[in-house]
Amino acid sequence: MRLSIISSSLIRIAKEFTCGIRGHWSIKNCLHWVKDVVLKEDDSTIRLGNAPANLSILRAIALNILRRNGHTSITIAQRFLSNDIDKLLILVK
Repeated sequence: MRLSIISSSLIRIAKEFTCGIRGHWSIKNCLHWVKDVVLKEDDSTIRLGNAPANLSILRAIALNILRRNGHTSITIAQRFLSNDIDKLLILVK
C-alpha cells in the first residue's frame, strides 16, 4: 500500500483544515448523495446537450423547496407528495 502525502502552501492549524474538510463532506452528503441515490441522478438516460445540467438544476431546486418547507427526509417527502398535486403546489406558493 502506498501512502500519499498531501502538501499545501497554506499555513493553518489542524482545526481549520478539519472544518474545511467537514464542510466539503457536508455538501457531498447533503446534496450530491441525495441527488445520486434518492433522485437517481446517476441512472438518468438523458445525456445530450444541456439537458443533464438543466435537470440537475431542477433537482437541486426541488430539494431546496422540500428542505425549506421542513422536510428532512426527501424519500418520505416524495411519498407524501407524489399522489397529491395540491400539496405539491402549496410548497411553491
